[in-house]
Amino acid sequence: MLGKVISSSTQHIHFRIDEDQEFENIKVGNLVIVESKYTYLARINELEARHLGESVLPDKIAALSYPEAVHNIQGLYGPQFYYTAQATLLGIVDEDRIRGAKSLPRYLAPVRTVTADDLQFLCHTDAPISVGTVRDMDIPILLDVDTFVTKHAGVFGKTGSGKSNAVKVILREVRNKDIGAVVFDVHSEYGYHPEGLGGLNAVYVVGLKDAECDVSLCIPRTLIYPSELEMITELTPAQQDAVHLIYRGKKDWLHYIAHQDTESIAEEFEQKIRVETISALKRKVSRIIDYEFVGEQFDSLNYIMGKITKGETVIIDFGFYENDDWVIRLVTSIVARYLLNKFRTARRKNRPVPKTLIVLEESHKLLNREMAKQTVFERIVREGRKFNLGLCVVDQMPKKILDEIISQLNTMLILLLTNLKDREHLISSSENDLTDFKEEMRRLDVGEAIITGIAVPVPIPAHIDLFKRKNLEQEEKEQEEDGKFREFDWN
Repeated sequence: MLGKVISSSTQHIHFRIDEDQEFENIKVGNLVIVESKYTYLARINELEARHLGESVLPDKIAALSYPEAVHNIQGLYGPQFYYTAQATLLGIVDEDRIRGAKSLPRYLAPVRTVTADDLQFLCHTDAPISVGTVRDMDIPILLDVDTFVTKHAGVFGKTGSGKSNAVKVILREVRNKDIGAVVFDVHSEYGYHPEGLGGLNAVYVVGLKDAECDVSLCIPRTLIYPSELEMITELTPAQQDAVHLIYRGKKDWLHYIAHQDTESIAEEFEQKIRVETISALKRKVSRIIDYEFVGEQFDSLNYIMGKITKGETVIIDFGFYENDDWVIRLVTSIVARYLLNKFRTARRKNRPVPKTLIVLEESHKLLNREMAKQTVFERIVREGRKFNLGLCVVDQMPKKILDEIISQLNTMLILLLTNLKDREHLISSSENDLTDFKEEMRRLDVGEAIITGIAVPVPIPAHIDLFKRKNLEQEEKEQEEDGKFREFDWN
């Protein structure tokens, strides 16, 4: 027994920790069971040291005792010192399910450590993926894959917290469920990286300059809309008017602006566009045209579409351009819009639409307050689930992401976040009540996470699996020898 309940409310309980317990082994975030008329599941969110003596008793003892004696205060001065914990009530465990708690456990109800039998409700999902285990326990956490993919997710944590590893584990699981995925790999972590997924069965890498890849990416000029130009660079009102005027009259409008003589453009549009405006546009458009991946062919986009409709994974490696915000915004926007339009068309024609997950790294560069509503991703989080198209937002600075976007992320993996504004923004923007997690978010170890949202029955303290490429390679070798590779058929 860990202790006994000494006070409770509809949201929290306080329990006094038993004197026989090693206090320092009890951690914030641990799950506990309260045995009363019902079996209550709770999560520790605060620990406190207390005493029964006068208010300055610890000060006097610290001043009068030898240093080595202070650690044995209990023996020197009797049982005046004790420890308590506050825990958030998560629900009532009822065999293999959990339901909301509408009652309180009684005073002095025993509190104990949670066991695997108590958490059987975590194993009940029709299409599970496993991303890790309950922290300090060997109990797998199973997420409902359909909910995770189509109702959007977020993976948040500071640099070095284990975000990339968590994303690799998610991709491993999604791949094993024959669900398509497109990963915008800004920092070349997921493709032909020593610990990436490139080269594994059903994983393909489409790359930009200097990226090791299976296919080079080409963005057709005709798919670039004025909205993309407005998103990646600042345009004056006159330049915006000029762009839209030219776009309506020229299919290959970017090529036209870049290569047509300035005076000829002004003359063709009957002097509705000033020469100075055209010259300024030429400089901005030329930068886009000069990217080697901007061209005419649709082959690489069709390649991506072909792979994901077979339930395979495509990683878009940005290679040389990892620090070029123009490229990041342009490529992610065009590819995502192309996919969304294809999925919408298929649904309109009553064709099968496979579940697909888009993973967006460095999300704050597109989903910030200034830009989010101009991007296709804002439409995807609002409409994507209708077409089986989900978004997984990955970022180290959630405070920069538009709150309307975060509110649409129905499952979150929250890793270490030490910045107060990051934590407060998640709490204020999320549809889930994360108030009690505010302090725990900054205390997580590398690889630890809080998993919350509709893909899990209750918020769970987790240890994310460690992604090991060599283990997957061995599994694939065994499958190949047994002839057990799966056939994909979405028709």
